[in-house]
Amino acid sequence: MNQSQTKICQNCKTDFTIESEDFAFYDKINVPPPTFCPECRLQRRLAVLNERILYKRKCDLCENEIFALYYPDVSFPVYCQKCWYSDNWNPMDYGKDYDFNKLFFEQYKELMNVVPRFAFVNLNSVNCDYCAKVWNSKNCYLTIGFETEDCLYGNYTRWAKNCVDYFMLVNGIAVIVSVALI
Repeated sequence: MNQSQTKICQNCKTDFTIESEDFAFYDKINVPPPTFCPECRLQRRLAVLNERILYKRKCDLCENEIFALYYPDVSFPVYCQKCWYSDNWNPMDYGKDYDFNKLFFEQYKELMNVVPRFAFVNLNSVNCDYCAKVWNSKNCYLTIGFETEDCLYGNYTRWAKNCVDYFMLVNGIAVIVSVALI
């Protein structure tokens, strides 16, 4: 079994340690040890998580102008909220048998490129057209949360009113969050 090793991150150039148990896991799944530190690996995993940037595009079903979390040239279809919940398409049409002669991720990518995606979640909200993840909200702009009113530039909100430029509010009170990077 390999012993612990200290490596230099290929991205940020800081030292990080790979433990002997990690080497056993990498051997088990037949992958090489990482060249990026845990923090840089986390950043890469989260890089696909878009909550802020909205793109003007057409719904791929009704062809109306919409805002979406996906730019217009993506390889998969994007449906507006009305089309997504309509009976104008059948999600069961996208089911496929697994082919054991092809790689899993190859098949997964093929599936992800044909299955429609939801433009963004904006449910039961009024005057919140530029909010990508809101519900039961009113008069908000670039806000993520629910049951929020007259707020802008906010993340992860619950029951907030008349707030600007904040992160994590519940009942208008800031929530202190401790995040540990693995």
